[in-house]
Amino acid sequence: MKLYKARDSWIVTNDESSLWFNRRSLSIYTKQEPITDQFLSSSAWDAVFVNDIYGYIGQVQIVKDGLNWLIFIKNQQLVCEMSNGHQIYRIMEILIQPFDNFDEESDVKTNPSSNNKYELKCIEELRLWYQETQCFYYSSTYDLTNSMERSYNYDNNIPLWKRADDRFFWNRQMLSKLINQAEKENLDTRWIQPIIMGYLNECHFQVDEQTDVQLIVISRRNSHRAGVRMHCRGIDEDGNVANYVETEQILRTGNNIMSFIMIRGSVPIYWSQPGIKYRPPPKIDRKFIE
Repeated sequence: MKLYKARDSWIVTNDESSLWFNRRSLSIYTKQEPITDQFLSSSAWDAVFVNDIYGYIGQVQIVKDGLNWLIFIKNQQLVCEMSNGHQIYRIMEILIQPFDNFDEESDVKTNPSSNNKYELKCIEELRLWYQETQCFYYSSTYDLTNSMERSYNYDNNIPLWKRADDRFFWNRQMLSKLINQAEKENLDTRWIQPIIMGYLNECHFQVDEQTDVQLIVISRRNSHRAGVRMHCRGIDEDGNVANYVETEQILRTGNNIMSFIMIRGSVPIYWSQPGIKYRPPPKIDRKFIE
């Protein structure tokens, strides 16, 4: 994929279609045909190539009445290839660009206000979070949000985002604008890419000369009540427990595939534990820290 910046739009193109972000109206739409470099460089668009990218994560607004920011996958690493051809990638680096139509050389950067400073600091921390933790994964063909058991009940012709488990669909809120449009109008939903947070790895080993075994471990962190461990405890009104993680072990040998799931999470009652030390005794009440 390639990202271009035109006079009033951000444009993402691949070999089949394109995704457009209008910087004036803040609208998003898709086109079902590839866009040529000759078309983009015409006087009508005067588009400039920005960077090669691998996907669209979503958009965020850090402060009220602040800028909207678009987040793209800038660099990735292949971590697993399953027997049926599914490829799973780790996000190594992201690219963040302002959605709004503003002059990058304006006073916003040269003489930033306290809100602008806070906003830019948060954007930089978000970029570093993805780059340093390297715990975000995605696949354009395999549903990482669901275990093999849950996936068995879904039709593979249904788009990934429609069958994704909301608990582990970490960028669903960032894609909400695109998802809302897809539910109302004809939109190429292949641009809607679910991402999980957690851990994923695989290994191969030989049992004998004829038997190759693949072991895959996928840990999915729940996006609900996922705060710092000592600051986020117990259960909420919707039944979500803090720091809930589902770990799936997938064992494949030949045409046989087995899956085993373990879950962990905070004790499912209303309780809190202020501070970040191990010493503070827990309080059993409903006044937990959000």
